[in-house]
Amino acid sequence: MSDITIARRYAQALNEQAAQADVMQRVDEDIALISDGLTNSRELENFFESPIISREKKSKVIKSLFRESVAPVTMRFLDLLVEKRREVIFSSIAMSYRELRDKQSGITSVTARVAHSLSDEDRETLVGSLEQLTGKKVRLSMSVDESIVGGMVVRVGDTVYDGSVVNQLATLRERLESGSHV
Repeated sequence: MSDITIARRYAQALNEQAAQADVMQRVDEDIALISDGLTNSRELENFFESPIISREKKSKVIKSLFRESVAPVTMRFLDLLVEKRREVIFSSIAMSYRELRDKQSGITSVTARVAHSLSDEDRETLVGSLEQLTGKKVRLSMSVDESIVGGMVVRVGDTVYDGSVVNQLATLRERLESGSHV
C-alpha cells in the first residue's frame, strides 16, 4: 500500500475522532502547529523521520513538546503514529487531513504565479473573482515568477488559467505563423 493511501486513511481516522470529540477546529489548529514545527525545525523533522530513535524516546519527546499545546485527540493520534511507526509520513497525513477538511468546508486551494507582487486590494479582488469562478471559498497561495513577464498563471485543481504575457505572445506567434486572423 502506498504512503499516500496510508496517509489518507490516517487523516480520515483523525477527522472521525475529532468529529466524535467535537474538536474539529482545535485539531485543525494542532495539525497546522505540528506541521509548522516540522517545517521550521530541520532537527525536529530529522528526529521524527529517524528509524534509529526508539519509539519510547520519540513518544517521550513528542509528549514533552506537544502535550500542553494540543488537544487530547491530537496527542492520542501522535502516540498512535509513533506506535505504528507512521510518524515518518506525518507531513503526508497532515496534507491529506487538510485536503479532507477543506473539502468538508467547501474550500479550494488555488495557486497563482504573478510577475510582480500584488497589493492587498488586488489580492482581495483576485480571491473574490476566483471564489465567483469556483463557487467555493478560496485559499490562495501566491508566488512571484518574473519569467512570466506580466499577468498571472492560476491553478485551480487540475485546471490552469494562463494569462501570462509569455503565453499570450506565444499564442500570437502561433496564430501569425499559421496564418490565422489575430
